[in-house]
Amino acid sequence: MISRIAALLLAIFLVSCSFTVSSLPALDGREPAPDFRLPTPDGLPLALHDFRGKVVFVNFWGTYCPPCVEEMPALQTTYEALAAEDFVILGVNVEEKPEAVKAWMQEHGLTFPTVISDDATINPLFALHRMPTTWFVDANGILRGRMEGPLKADVALRIARLLLDERNSD
Repeated sequence: MISRIAALLLAIFLVSCSFTVSSLPALDGREPAPDFRLPTPDGLPLALHDFRGKVVFVNFWGTYCPPCVEEMPALQTTYEALAAEDFVILGVNVEEKPEAVKAWMQEHGLTFPTVISDDATINPLFALHRMPTTWFVDANGILRGRMEGPLKADVALRIARLLLDERNSD
């Protein structure tokens, strides 16, 4: 009787674990990331190539997008956790005005760099079909993969760590 209970508890534990472990996207991309230069909410130009040598998560988002809003704390946590490393999150706000983006970011304590594509001209450049979408760019400027939908902090940290460790082993 006790062995049946133990087996049942073990089975429940293993099944529950399978729902909490998020799978990682394929990171086998080989194409160079398309470069772009867009204004920050303060109007200063910022380009993707400004971060060459760093692992960059290019995250497309909007304040009007509930899943985007949901993932922001995870992105901020990841950005802060890896602040001492060659890692950056570059937010790309799509179709909003600079004043609104700046106020929203301040209100929610977001400190990672963000640019604005207020006319959405960047969408086809990164094959953006839904938001949020995050592209993973390695330190050599190669698009390694992407994830559509909100990123969880544990997944973001695992992806960042894989790309950072790869960079450090070169």
